[in-house]
Amino acid sequence: MGSRLQGKVAIVTGGAGGIGEATVRLFAGEGAQVMIFDKDEAASRQVVDSVASTGATVDYTIASLDVESEAEKAVTRTVERFGKLDVLINVAAVRVRGTVPDSTSEQWDFIWGANVLAVSHCCKFAIPEMKKNGGGSIVTVSSANATVGRPGMGLYDATKAAVLAMTRSMACDHAQDNIRVNATSPGPTLTNYHIKRRAQSTGKSVEDVEAEMRAEGAPHTLLGRQAEPLEQAYPLLWLASDESSYVTGADFAIDGGISGLRD
Repeated sequence: MGSRLQGKVAIVTGGAGGIGEATVRLFAGEGAQVMIFDKDEAASRQVVDSVASTGATVDYTIASLDVESEAEKAVTRTVERFGKLDVLINVAAVRVRGTVPDSTSEQWDFIWGANVLAVSHCCKFAIPEMKKNGGGSIVTVSSANATVGRPGMGLYDATKAAVLAMTRSMACDHAQDNIRVNATSPGPTLTNYHIKRRAQSTGKSVEDVEAEMRAEGAPHTLLGRQAEPLEQAYPLLWLASDESSYVTGADFAIDGGISGLRD
């Protein structure tokens, strides 16, 4: 158990899996009281039970964060449970694959709600609570492909670019409140989501697919491999902590060097 977040209360959206779960475990291990916001109750409960067994304090709230009233209730429950709010980490996101000409208005509504409106709603209700404490830290997980193009992901990448713009604007709006607002932009990360998705499409076992994906690496990055979720969580820890007290309005590329390959 560390102490880099000792005494802080943190919300992690999408905390039941992938980068979110790694972040919950890391933050709890560094002394934070953590509330998971997620839609998967079984997975949320599993993470809570596992982390609580270490003596850390963690809980979960099931919410569709693209619905403003549900985001409000989730933030309210966090403050009622832990007494305050210091940190908001926006990890939760969905993907829609395909080109813009092939997209539908339903797909745009779905991905915009989950990836942009949900972030806005959480920030809307978290910021007043942080003001009561004299400040706080908000970090939104964007994507390396918010700024580096690729085929077939126009909807997803557009939403991730949108949250970068929102991050910068909120940093300007709330600096005087001592609320820092930053973003990270992950590159390819080996999460259970990606492993299970390929396993389902190929009929292979999860174990075989994971070994296969590790062997493939990520040749389009300078480091030639995918990140582990924990490698994405550690920058979030630094931005959540007082160690980054002079950092706001910034975007950190945690992408294995993708951004370094731009022409």
